[in-house]
Amino acid sequence: MNVLVTREADKSQKFAELLSQAGHTPFILPMIECVPVDAEIGGYYDFGIFTSLNAVKYFEKYKNSVRFGKIAAVGSATKAAMEKAGYLVDLMPEEFSAVGLVKLFQDFDLTGKTFLMAGAETRAGDFHEWLKANQCSAEVVTIYRTEAVERTKEEVDAYLAKNAIDVVTFASPSAVRAFFAVTDTDKTIVVIGRTTAEAVAKFNKKCLTPKEFTLEAMTDIINTL
Repeated sequence: MNVLVTREADKSQKFAELLSQAGHTPFILPMIECVPVDAEIGGYYDFGIFTSLNAVKYFEKYKNSVRFGKIAAVGSATKAAMEKAGYLVDLMPEEFSAVGLVKLFQDFDLTGKTFLMAGAETRAGDFHEWLKANQCSAEVVTIYRTEAVERTKEEVDAYLAKNAIDVVTFASPSAVRAFFAVTDTDKTIVVIGRTTAEAVAKFNKKCLTPKEFTLEAMTDIINTL
């Protein structure tokens, strides 16, 4: 299978390696890029919530200004990145999503607890609203934003045709929006995550989504095509 990878350039390599190892041919065409956003962050929080590799990457400059009672990471890759950065990860939801976070914390006594969620300018899910409804202080801070890479319909269509793409993959809603803003496709679409699948559906497209929200599980689905 010839597989289009639309992730950011610096995050595409692992997926490309997994695809190659499975006998597929990856073609990397980033549709989005991330840029840092300055923020004022400091002090103590009962919980720190990290939901992506980018959140870990762009939080690095603030790590000496913040202390956490406990840290929750969404996704095994995010957990690994946190641990590599020197953090102890205490919690990880079974489902790597906002719904999974709600399930993770629903039995906690959260009254009066403080949460820091440092991440993207646009967030998927409503976990922070759930926290506020449960008498918590949920501070949502933007430390990076995602921007569409400037591409034309002619450029993307030519790339798809030249490389005989069989499968188009998306790992975030922003990549979905960036792709369909310039072109369309009738190829098989494979995505990671509930919110990414919802973004695809808004363009009246169907997609395949693994039960486990990992790149390995995405590769497994592609192996069945």
